[in-house]
Amino acid sequence: MRTYPQCIPCLINQGLNAVRKLNLGRELEKEIALRSLKLLSQFESLDRSPAYYAYFVQQIVKEISGTQDPFYEMKRFANEKAREILGSLTEPQSLEEALKLSCVGNYIDFAIRDVKDIEREVGELLRKEFYVWDYCAFSERLESSRSVLILGDNAGEIVFDKPLVKALKKLGKEVIYAVKGKPILNDATYGDALEVSMTELCKVVSNGSDKVGTWIEECSEEFRDIFYGSDIVISKGQANFETLNDSDRDIFFLLIAKCEPIASETEGRVRELIFKYKRG
Repeated sequence: MRTYPQCIPCLINQGLNAVRKLNLGRELEKEIALRSLKLLSQFESLDRSPAYYAYFVQQIVKEISGTQDPFYEMKRFANEKAREILGSLTEPQSLEEALKLSCVGNYIDFAIRDVKDIEREVGELLRKEFYVWDYCAFSERLESSRSVLILGDNAGEIVFDKPLVKALKKLGKEVIYAVKGKPILNDATYGDALEVSMTELCKVVSNGSDKVGTWIEECSEEFRDIFYGSDIVISKGQANFETLNDSDRDIFFLLIAKCEPIASETEGRVRELIFKYKRG
């Protein structure tokens, strides 16, 4: 996926939102905005994915905040809040219900969203049907598959992926869950997988990278072997879609479209549930 013109202010706002969430103050907010604008203006053409440029904006955030994991406390809170919400919901009784719950978990992104009314919004989303629902293709592939790789997205969201892992294992599938190799934004790392006990459910692997999304060329050899060797890949979230939509293998994308460019690329709609199959 290439960067749309409307992605540019979003990239700037992503950095600014980090400053606000981290309470770094107005002066540092201004510095991040100016440095991000200068950074983006250095590219002759924005022909890469939005996630590609977001990575460099987040390096500015790390530098100015003085820490390599500026979202650490936010991730701890997100995991705790997600466990609280999940505990109040009815346990999924089918694979379809587990897929929906995992998709709705993609909405829990405290790096861009306030905590207020999150339980109500999750409830509203769970009452929706999928706008893009390539389940028939998934079911057909799953029947003859042995292994499933899930590409995780955010902290907090990882909690909502656990019922999906359980549902796939109940069907006799080997499930591997992939997380980031190093902190970037509020993406889930191995520490988050430990914290929410994902490591007790299935094998958890690092992708060996700290890039926004999944840049296959930047990932570890071990991860690339798993990525291409798994029978099915389920990719969570927008950044993974942005970086893998042109991948040379089959992928099932599971996400909620949070902006018009993603809605357009997935043939979905903003704030709708999407389970989209892409052939390699």
